Amino acid sequence: MTINRNLVNWSRTIHVYLSIALLIVLVFFSITGITLNHAETMTAEPETEVITLDTLPDLPLDDNGMIYNSPELAEYVRDEFGIRLEFAELTIEDPFVTIEYDGPGLQALVEIDQGLGEIYAETTHFGLIAVLNDLHKGRYTHIVWNALIDISAIILVVFSLAGFVLLLPNKYRFRKVAKYSFFGIILSVGAYIIATL
Repeated sequence: MTINRNLVNWSRTIHVYLSIALLIVLVFFSITGITLNHAETMTAEPETEVITLDTLPDLPLDDNGMIYNSPELAEYVRDEFGIRLEFAELTIEDPFVTIEYDGPGLQALVEIDQGLGEIYAETTHFGLIAVLNDLHKGRYTHIVWNALIDISAIILVVFSLAGFVLLLPNKYRFRKVAKYSFFGIILSVGAYIIATL
């Protein structure tokens, strides 16, 4: 099979440099793939921290005298409880202001009771493995992390195609890889069929 030499050279360059760029990403997603597959046995026992405060902070109020979604509230919950309000769910039902937050490996609830002048905060940490598993799935993560996952997937596809092009000029190696790839596909399909029976 005749392959354009420039295409092969470009593929070799792309394959080499993308392998360097993908090294950490591939190692991370490979390890977290294992921890995710065994989450029940590898995830730590949840640890819950409860904080109660008997005074309310000096926050802006709306026309009905209720705390509302304001920069001051966002700054307060970030400094006091480590919650970024823009990623949380805020519910206001007189006299309660409730903030629910999910992040990688953690859940938090803050309830401000304006009637009693109290704050109840509960944060549950599920451990490092849970954090890594949530990052693997892109769950409760920032748009920047989700973009990194998408970009990594695209780079991996280009990396794989470049490797395929490098095999084309070498008939013996291509046939050998094709044979193992065929067995790999058969094994994967067989495993899938058995798993779904």
